[in-house]
Amino acid sequence: MFTVAVDIGGTFTDVVVIAEDTGATHTAKVLTTPDDLIRGVLGGLQQASAEMGLPLGRLLGEAGRFVHATTQSSNAAITYTGAKTAVLTTRGFADTLTIMRASGRVAGLSVAERHHYRDTRKPRLLADERDIFEVTERVDHLGEVVTELDEAGVRAIATSLRGRGYRSVAVAFLFSYKNPRHEVRVRELLAAEYPELYISLSSEIAPVMGEFERSATALFNAYVGPVMEGYLRRLDQALKGAGLGRGPLIVQSNGGVASLAQTVPILTIESGPAAGVVGAAHLAQSMGLANVISTDVGGTTFKVALIENGQWTYAQETILNQYQLRLPMIDIASIGAGGGSIAWVDGSRLKVGPRSAQAVPGPACYGLGGTEPTVTDADVLLGYISPESFLSGRMKLRVDLAEEAIRRHVAGPMFGGDVLAAAAGIRDIIDNQMADLIRRHTLERGHDPRDFVMMAYGGAGPAHVASYGPEVGITRMIVPFRATVHSAYGAAITDLRYVVQTSQPTVLPCDPRGLEALYAGMEEQGRHLLSQADVPAATWRLMRWVEARYRRQVHLVRVPVAPHLDAHTLAQAARDFEAMYEKLYGAGSAFREAGIECVNFGVDVVGSVKKPPLERAGRGGSALPHTHRPTWCPRRKQMVETAVYDGPSLPAGARIAGPAVIEHPGTTIVIFQEQGAQLDDQGNTQIHVGAA
Repeated sequence: MFTVAVDIGGTFTDVVVIAEDTGATHTAKVLTTPDDLIRGVLGGLQQASAEMGLPLGRLLGEAGRFVHATTQSSNAAITYTGAKTAVLTTRGFADTLTIMRASGRVAGLSVAERHHYRDTRKPRLLADERDIFEVTERVDHLGEVVTELDEAGVRAIATSLRGRGYRSVAVAFLFSYKNPRHEVRVRELLAAEYPELYISLSSEIAPVMGEFERSATALFNAYVGPVMEGYLRRLDQALKGAGLGRGPLIVQSNGGVASLAQTVPILTIESGPAAGVVGAAHLAQSMGLANVISTDVGGTTFKVALIENGQWTYAQETILNQYQLRLPMIDIASIGAGGGSIAWVDGSRLKVGPRSAQAVPGPACYGLGGTEPTVTDADVLLGYISPESFLSGRMKLRVDLAEEAIRRHVAGPMFGGDVLAAAAGIRDIIDNQMADLIRRHTLERGHDPRDFVMMAYGGAGPAHVASYGPEVGITRMIVPFRATVHSAYGAAITDLRYVVQTSQPTVLPCDPRGLEALYAGMEEQGRHLLSQADVPAATWRLMRWVEARYRRQVHLVRVPVAPHLDAHTLAQAARDFEAMYEKLYGAGSAFREAGIECVNFGVDVVGSVKKPPLERAGRGGSALPHTHRPTWCPRRKQMVETAVYDGPSLPAGARIAGPAVIEHPGTTIVIFQEQGAQLDDQGNTQIHVGAA
């Protein structure tokens, strides 16, 4: 039996096939097909099956598990190509989404962009006043019904929605997280009157405090819902037609997977990067590493996440198109920086990104129509990427086109025609942008990056980590053996995971029995979800947490909670909160006199899957370079003769001194002068500052 995983990125679609008994792994990498993502998925599967010597039908027929991370929902949200969506809200609160938070003008913007406040504006509305319908009903803050639901009015709205061509609706009533009865009834009424309508309830998508965030989350889920459902339906049909005997599992942004029936569309946002963090945490655990900075450099973006004490962290809020959403997402920071990032001259300054050449037309060197210079073009000219062996030789790169693009757009205007200096400048800028994001994501969370090991993956991560890692003080960097398809590998080993949460503001100290009953109810919901997914009870794990703050403050801090609450464990949770608060905001910042208020309570519900053993090929190969070629030395500012190694054939324990290049299918590891590397038993390349 096999586990098959597919991860769609902005430039490439990656496939990993793992034999469940031996851990033997096969990979494939093909260009993403934006016009029809499923075509790229099937192309990658066909490439993998061909390399395994199996018909595609047999490979899929023997797949015990098919896992998929997709960009479909992200694409729909970011490009505003979702469904025509209406919003139903409590009468008198129709302006919640249009007023939004005052911070909406700058949410998600960089510090530099915020400095130009006059140029900022609220985000484009997914639903304006013409799309928002008020419903007579009211539930108070205790969950008591104050005004009964006007069912006749809801039926009239359903008729209007059908007549005006709405495909989706978000229902977000006041305090519905305390009592969802009215929202549930509205769904019944709408479904009876307009069965084709996609319906998103805020009490199910984000059952927590924060009227705007809860409404916005339900709106985005409704907006991408029909698009995502249509895509998953077509994917399921295509895979079954190709021989898959069971439905695919979809990676969620919370670090878990869900069946098609249980997939929440908005939770597939950033599912690929989430899978990469899961894979990084699993690899770190196998290597005995507690604290890791995971970095993912693909074709369009650079992403950073922290793994602390073996666990990833969750974002307090998610920013999407400047909307602040309440989603249980892995805390991943990103910028538009990757192999496809376009270099351009702004007056007298060289800039790189955030625009990307993506898969189409791609970097100039791809020869697919791109004419603007990218980071990949610079890496080719600097000798880091071989034009002949890119993607194991399946794709020949055009050095002449890369050189022409950089000369015309960068070297001519800024570097007096010096193409190498221009290419080196492009690389310096992108590497420093990556280092800046790492600093922000660590220092602003109370961490010193020098206390972490760095892990680099994605198609371009291994080629750049030797630059951006030491820039932030990292002395040990790890490139996973299958770095180029690492996120797909992470998807393959991802557990089923659900998050059950609610809001019930409670000031400490309090009687723990009420909170214990609250947790017990959420745990029962979680067990029901796992039983519906047909997960063996022996694999279940339930982990409690709470988000708390000092009273009269707004910053929520998440801490774990013991499996059983009593006076002692509740006091320990309070101490953990204070310690975490001061770690984040500095010693002495705690406001103990105000008291601690627990706001959001939750349970992470996990059904663990059996992880295949780690395996690598090429254990008995040669530790000698297979060729030499000139590469750019940043220290000497010139090209130097560099040893080039075949990565898959390097034996465990091989030591390599820089400067050196290690070529793998789909990626290249760059090691600079005064750096060294060693391969471990799992085939991971461990780079360190200093001689090998």
